[in-house]
This record gives sequence, structure tokens and C-alpha cells, in this order.
Amino acid sequence: REGRKRTQMKFEKERHVQYFAYCLQSLPAPYSALDTNRLTLVHFAVQSLDLLGVFHNDNLLTSSLRISKDAIIEWIYSLYTRVDTANSCYNAHVGFKGGTFLGPPMDSKGGEKKSGYVGWEYDHGHIAMTYTALATLATLGDDLSRIDKQSILEGIKGLQRDDGSFQCISVGSEHDMRFLYCACAISSMLHNWSAINIPAATSYITSCKSYDGAFALIPGQEGHGGSTFCAVASLKLMGQLEHVLIRDRTWFWSLVRWCVARQIKGMQGRPNKNEDTCYSYWIGGALSLLLQANASFENNSCNSNNNDGEQQSVSDHLLDLPSLKEYVL
Repeated sequence: REGRKRTQMKFEKERHVQYFAYCLQSLPAPYSALDTNRLTLVHFAVQSLDLLGVFHNDNLLTSSLRISKDAIIEWIYSLYTRVDTANSCYNAHVGFKGGTFLGPPMDSKGGEKKSGYVGWEYDHGHIAMTYTALATLATLGDDLSRIDKQSILEGIKGLQRDDGSFQCISVGSEHDMRFLYCACAISSMLHNWSAINIPAATSYITSCKSYDGAFALIPGQEGHGGSTFCAVASLKLMGQLEHVLIRDRTWFWSLVRWCVARQIKGMQGRPNKNEDTCYSYWIGGALSLLLQANASFENNSCNSNNNDGEQQSVSDHLLDLPSLKEYVL
């Protein structure tokens, strides 16, 4: 690539703001297939607008973009599902569902659904939707006071399996690294870790280690960018990252090497796959968490006279950042 002139790309902030604002108002017809995940789409739009600084400009929100934070908050609370265990015929747990298609909305002020309603098979909380709901509410400035936090935690606790992984719903579902991460994120946001058996969760994460140091979604599968981020982030949230990964120098450097090797211009999710914008996020996030933890470990290490040839600090040039920026833009 020597001598190749790089194209100067500009981040079109205003166009991004308009796009995400539009997504909060209306989506193209093909998105109807994602109605049960509508809460996740709102999460992406809200977090993006927050990163773009929109929620600090009330005049821009109300006058130009016509976005009401209060209206979004009320809509999210309408998806909050309480379970009357005495009357409900379904083994469902408290939490947030992904969209109104799954059942009648809850009174957003904290009341119950219409009298006589006892639920149906799919009207219950979902661990990923509960994660995105809490994250979005927090971003919008809600204090979460309308949430029965203990019931949510009890529901999360009931989703953990004997192998340490988590299901996404209580009526039987897939279980893998994604939902373990959601459980950790929920516990962190609620400042209560009573719902998670941390040793079992940590053991499950280590059981998903691939031969190349990356993490798979479930034991025995290929290492993957998304599951690697979920594993590293979960260990970080549980306070286990240094114990499991950073102190194991062989594994740590293997994983760093695996992450760095995923760059083409953008990042690929696994070997022999095309580069992808979302994996640029997952791989970049995992690498950032690893390097931050490693820097803290080295700074706090009592062994200041390290003679094994390892760098005392990780290089800032592991990735071709200009190429990564060019690809993403």
C-alpha cells in the first residue's frame, strides 16, 4: 500500500442525526419482520443519537427533530411485563418484551394490563430486550424507579442453566454467550449481582475458548467476533477479566493476536469472512477492553523487572487505524 493516496472521507454527522431520528418515527416495510425486536431498533437509534450529542440539545430535539424523550420512555415502559404468578397460566418472568405485537401494552405508569388478562405463550420478558430497555431508559435519563428490580433479578436468576450459560426466555430457548452478557449488563445496571452464579458463568465462558484463543457462542464452536466481545465484556463486568485472561499471558496474547488478525481494512468476524462494519465494533470493543485491562495489570504489577521479553505496554499501532476509519466511513 506504500505510496497509495488515501481518500479523505468525511463523517456526515447531520445526515446520521436525520437518519436515526427518522428511524424513531418510521421504518421501511421490510422492517415489519423485526417487530418482535422493535425495542432493539429503538435502542440502536437512541444510543446513536446520544453519541452524536443530540440529547444534550433540547431545542434540536423538540423543534427540528421532533423527538420526545418522555414519549420514548413511556413507550418502553408499555413493554414492561409483570407476571401474576397466582393467576398466570404461563411460566414467564418479569422483564421487557421486544414489541407490542407480543401482547397488550402495560399501563406505562406502572399499572396492570386489562382486567382478566392472564397472558399468553409469548407475552413475557426477554433477557436481551430487558438489557436494551434498561440501557435505553438510562440513556434517556430515567431513574428506573418504576421497575420492580428484585423481580427482574429473580427472573434473570431463573434463566441461568447448570452449565453457567443463560437462556433468553423462561419457556425454553437457545442459550449461549450473548445472553450471559445480557445478564451481566443487567446486573451491572441494577447494581446487584445476586442473580448470577459468577463462578458458574465464568466457567462457561472459559469452556467456550477456541483453539486460537477466541471465544465461541457455545463450547466446541469456532471463535467469533461477537461472542468474543460478549465473553470479554462479561468477564470485565464480573470482575474476572484479569484473573481469567490477563494473568494467563499465553492466552491473552493469543486473543490479542486473533483480534488484530481480523483486520482487512475493516474487521471480519472470523477467518475467511468478509470485513463488516458491525464486526469492526465487536472486535474493536474486545481489543479495547483487553488492552485497558492489560495496561492496568502491568501498572499494578509488583514485578517491575520483567525479563521475559514481553512489552511493558502494548503498542498503540496494532491496527491500521486510517484504513479502519476509511472502511467504516
